[in-house]
Amino acid sequence: MSPVDAALAYAGAGWFVVPVKPGTKNPGSLVGDGWHKQSTRHDETIRGWWAKWPAAGIALHVGRSGALVFDLDVGDVDDIPAQYRDALRQGVFQSTRMSGDRGHYLFAVEAGDNFGNSAGAFASFGEVRGKNGVVLAEPSVHPDAASKDGRYHWPTPGDLPALPEALRTCLRAAGEEAPSMSFAELEQFYAAHTAYGRPQALDGVVKVLETALAGGAARHDAARNALAMAFREAAAGCYCARDAAERIEAVFIAAFEAGKPGRTRPECGEFARTARWAAAQAGLVDPAEILARLDRDDPLLRTIDEDSFWAARPELDRLREFARARRVAPWAMVGAVLARVVVTVPPRVVLPPLVGGSASLNLFVALVGPSGNGKGAAERAAADAVILGAGVYEATPGSGEGIPKQYAYKSKGEQINIRDAVLFSVSEIDTLAALAERSSSTLMPELRKAWMGERLGFGYATVDKAVPIMGHRYRMCLVAGVQPERARFLLDDADGGTPQRFLWFPTTDADAPDRPPEEPQPWSVPAWSFGEERSAVDARAGSTPAETPGNGSRVKFGGGELLLELPMEPRRLVKLKLPPEAAEQIDRARLARLRGTAAHELDGHAQLARLKVAAALMVLAGRTDKVTDEDWELSEIVMAVSNRTRAQVQQALGARAEQANRSKGRAEGEREIARAVVVEEDKLDRAVTNLRRHLVKKKRLPRKDARGALRADLRDLIDEAADRLIAAGLAEKEEGHQGSYTLVWSGD
Repeated sequence: MSPVDAALAYAGAGWFVVPVKPGTKNPGSLVGDGWHKQSTRHDETIRGWWAKWPAAGIALHVGRSGALVFDLDVGDVDDIPAQYRDALRQGVFQSTRMSGDRGHYLFAVEAGDNFGNSAGAFASFGEVRGKNGVVLAEPSVHPDAASKDGRYHWPTPGDLPALPEALRTCLRAAGEEAPSMSFAELEQFYAAHTAYGRPQALDGVVKVLETALAGGAARHDAARNALAMAFREAAAGCYCARDAAERIEAVFIAAFEAGKPGRTRPECGEFARTARWAAAQAGLVDPAEILARLDRDDPLLRTIDEDSFWAARPELDRLREFARARRVAPWAMVGAVLARVVVTVPPRVVLPPLVGGSASLNLFVALVGPSGNGKGAAERAAADAVILGAGVYEATPGSGEGIPKQYAYKSKGEQINIRDAVLFSVSEIDTLAALAERSSSTLMPELRKAWMGERLGFGYATVDKAVPIMGHRYRMCLVAGVQPERARFLLDDADGGTPQRFLWFPTTDADAPDRPPEEPQPWSVPAWSFGEERSAVDARAGSTPAETPGNGSRVKFGGGELLLELPMEPRRLVKLKLPPEAAEQIDRARLARLRGTAAHELDGHAQLARLKVAAALMVLAGRTDKVTDEDWELSEIVMAVSNRTRAQVQQALGARAEQANRSKGRAEGEREIARAVVVEEDKLDRAVTNLRRHLVKKKRLPRKDARGALRADLRDLIDEAADRLIAAGLAEKEEGHQGSYTLVWSGD
């Protein structure tokens, strides 16, 4: 059939039709923006259209005709799930390739059905055309006829069957599709999503896009899918949305420059329109679902058997349930629990001197997450989750000089000891950074000494002001909230050893249940005891009747006095027993550092930190005798989680720095480009003016002649000048072969 006869036949069969420019799929390319109101079954209108545009293709207005079309992009229908495959085969089929199952599967919809163009669960396999959707139909020329064996063909005729229930369910699976954003809304989206919680995830999206393009996927569809995925992850705080758009656009444009058949460049505004659509869809997905998917897909996460940790002991399983009942992250809460447990252990309980001297159990914990993501909630839940046999005094650190004063103070030259254990809590790492960055601040050196259990206080202070807190006479633990993008303060102090002394735990829980479980009873940890012959205070002080504080007063058993200013006698230290495997690993790690072959600068204190965790797990289990093989094995999982969390923070900081450098370079480049743009815009304006003048005279200009009519320095702008005239409604483009075209004057 001729195009006009075919269009009349479609109308006679009940289809609303509209002509389209040959070689395109745009239903408004000939009749204009109101095409959806102009589509018709009226014979005279159809004859008039094809008399004016005899080579026009035929677009079937799907929704107005009471139909629904599934556009399958998979070459073999057997490759899709069985329920969709069997349902598609019931439809009337129009192939869009010379061979294979790729094409249109048509169904009739019931009165009252109002399907849009959202593909629902079918999106992985193709597109859906419903209300205001169109499909081109035989004998229209396929835009990809030359490059991809494109062809429209009906193998068999027939009435459209009713939409199968399996496909109806499929369309409901993804819910509503959001309308595209405006350009202003897209800019707001970019401005709102600049976090770098998981920057490595963007590499995965770009890799998926590159793989799809290499496999022959349509460039537009591949970019569309990549942008939708990237913007959802950006909205979940994984990386900067603008950076994602820039990287995806670069790959998209490169796909046109790779010499593949078909279009040689994107359509004007094509990528921007797609970005506006993708940004709108990002708001339809729960960010928690995105993060959970990323956690499941993270290879590092799959190497850590976290479930075995929680299932190993009743107290660990109970703590995870307690955290989820309180809607906080289990790892964050357990990190705070370990700090609370350790702070109740008497200071003279130490780790044996495997390297140098005896090491303190003092523990530092970093709870990592965006501001307001649950650090404080995790600490509050930790306080309720475990009942401790000894009280916990909490404070906020001030200056380095102020830390010893949480334990003791001077009054008339006499040191008054008030406590030997403090749990320091810092809600935001910025607070610690601000204190540390003061001129002549001693905060960070004091914290590093405290982690090792070394003497606190300053020898250069005058006697009446000095508040010495001697080694292993005090217990100190620290819990700090760390926003990933603010963590550079800690990581930049790697030379000083600060980040190595922290355990890093996430404030997220990818496997959090939809409904919180019933809250279990708190876990009880008894007070540490050395035996009935000493009181708890005496045990903490490690005192004997022979010891006297610096002011000459004698300490009596049970007197409640602390001896913080007296050096601890080594013989009075209580050294925990360790499993042989732990001692051997620590010795091997130390030997590697002595020989200069240690793997990573941030792992200098890794084995000691792990040993502290093992000891904390021992205390949590209610034991005081020794660190067991199981304590040591479980501590390995804790350290793996800590290392992973720290690595994610480092990646976030690296991506943030990279983005800042790009922004700086972009700002500098834009100043240079702006000057060049002025020149180019002036040249383009002159090209448009010249082309318009020649087109008014000739009425029709093949591209070759139009290019030749321009001055030599303007000829490279022929296509941009033509697009300007077409956009202004002053010209139309008749497509030719192999990218050629003819401009036709349509102005007054």
